[in-house]
Formats: sequence, structure tokens, C-alpha cells
Amino acid sequence: MLSLEEYIARRKQEDGINEFDKESRMENLQTCVGYVFEYFNQYLDITKMEEQTALNNERIEKYRKQLRQYEPEIQEWLVHVYAEYDKQINHSIARFLKKDELFLLYNTDHEFRSISYECYAHLGKQYPFLKNQTEMLFLFIKCFLQGKSAEYCSI
Repeated sequence: MLSLEEYIARRKQEDGINEFDKESRMENLQTCVGYVFEYFNQYLDITKMEEQTALNNERIEKYRKQLRQYEPEIQEWLVHVYAEYDKQINHSIARFLKKDELFLLYNTDHEFRSISYECYAHLGKQYPFLKNQTEMLFLFIKCFLQGKSAEYCSI
């Protein structure tokens, strides 16, 4: 779907309007005002946009319910990543952690931070939005390994 500016530019090009032609100024003004009305009344389907927004909100809320076991700050981070990039990053992190045979034994901040840097190095190329997110990655891994290790085995 085009933005209003893109729609007007496309229509101007299609109709061959030269907005710098002084003699056609009033005609061009009426035509461009018509484009705006046409955009909002015909091109832009508000009900479709509302449906998409409602479906997206439902999808996000469904994902949020899956994250109840995590701290609110971590939940918000994961939901933000999902809403912005359409990635359930917690699953990718969990798969990475599962590759480390000793991860269930980790219990110090140093160990959690160390594996979070390894995880960032591994996932950073695939998910560039993780840049500058190492602290949230650390917090997620710490929460995940301290509180979810038994449940993790069933993933």
C-alpha cells in the first residue's frame, strides 16, 4: 500500500502533471486535491487496515501469553522484537543454548554473560537487530537457565 505522498507522485506521473506550469496552476491544484480525496475515499481501505491491525494485535498477544514465565522486562523485549521483526528470538536462543552440553549447570553471572556473548556472536549475523542488545540477551539467558531448565528439556 502506498503512502499519500507516493500515491500523489505516482498519479502526477501517470497524468503528466507539471506543477511548475503557471498557466495550469488552478487546474493542477484541483487535480491534486482530487488525488487526496481519491486516496482517502477509494485507495485507502480503512476496514482492511483495521482488520490487519486487529489480527496483528491478536498475534502479538498470543505470543505474549507464551512468555508469562519470564520477567516483565524480558517479555517486553521479546514482544518488541516479535512485533518489529516478526522473529520469536527466544526459540533461536534456546536452540543455541541446547548445543552447549553444560548449559544446565551454569549458575554464575560470569557464566551467563560468557554464553550470552557466544550466543550474540552466533546469532548476530542472522539477526542484525540484536546489535546493542547484549544486556537483554544476558538477562534472557540468565532468566531462562535459572528458572526454566527443567521445562527447556521438553522444547
